Amino acid sequence: MTIRILGNDVSFDAPWAFALFVIVLVAVVFEIRRERGHPASMLFSSLGLLPPARASWKVRLRWLLLPVRVIGVSALIAALAAPSIVQASYDVPAEGIDIIVALDVSSSMTNRDFGGEARIDAAKRVINDFLGGLKNDRAGIVIFSAEGLILSPLTLDYAAAQRLITPVEPGKVLRDGTAIGTGLATAVNAIRGSTARSKVIVLATDGENNTGDIQPMDAAQMAKLLGVRVYTIGVAPTGRGAGEVDEQLMRQMATTAGGQYYRASDETALRNIYSEITALEKARVGSRGFVETTDATLPFVVIGFVLLTAEILLSTTVFRRTP
Repeated sequence: MTIRILGNDVSFDAPWAFALFVIVLVAVVFEIRRERGHPASMLFSSLGLLPPARASWKVRLRWLLLPVRVIGVSALIAALAAPSIVQASYDVPAEGIDIIVALDVSSSMTNRDFGGEARIDAAKRVINDFLGGLKNDRAGIVIFSAEGLILSPLTLDYAAAQRLITPVEPGKVLRDGTAIGTGLATAVNAIRGSTARSKVIVLATDGENNTGDIQPMDAAQMAKLLGVRVYTIGVAPTGRGAGEVDEQLMRQMATTAGGQYYRASDETALRNIYSEITALEKARVGSRGFVETTDATLPFVVIGFVLLTAEILLSTTVFRRTP
């Protein structure tokens, strides 16, 4: 239960406490009837012996004691309802996403046509930033050329994954070539044990499948059977090398495994693709709403205590009635 008080949204975790207002209402009615039915009086032999006089300010203002008492009790009831001030509300994914980033590290990735720098350098920078922006999602890294290698298993330690991807260079670890099927199969193997609601592989390559024992479409079928969605990215800069990617194959692989194919012509496009894929997957798993609050019980307790104390003191001193 949330209401707006003095420009702030105040939520109450125990709204059942407001049922006590029924007792307050009954008490107010009883008090008003008692005041009207039994006004204060005293015996006197003759009113004619008294000088005419107006009611004093104490008599005229004594009615204020009842509203003060009601407001004080109401504040204590509000405190009993466990109030808290809403600071912010936000949504987070209902479940974390398990995602494997598969990157082609064949020799062609050294071509310096991504804004004047090597494709591999731009790709590593984008992946590094992508990992740095994740929260509550497990991520892993697979690299491939003529062979496939799980560089980092699924983990929440994004810093460790970033450290592993930074020194990767084409031709330094794996034999040269472009085994897309092997790369995808390695990624499927890295994520096959996942129980996450959303299991994703993002595979980026700048070439055609030219080696390996596993055909790309066979690997895509494996992913489909295991409930893994595959997104493919063709690293195809405008101009030299733009026609090297087998876009038809990449599109078929993605379609088979329930994903999409993207073409990245520069680093900005590649960065946007990773962001779009993440947004798509978070939308698939849905979200849960969270509210950040600050406890507001104490102010209501203080207000109630002060008002009730003031009412008691005033009714026994300034507004004391005789008899």
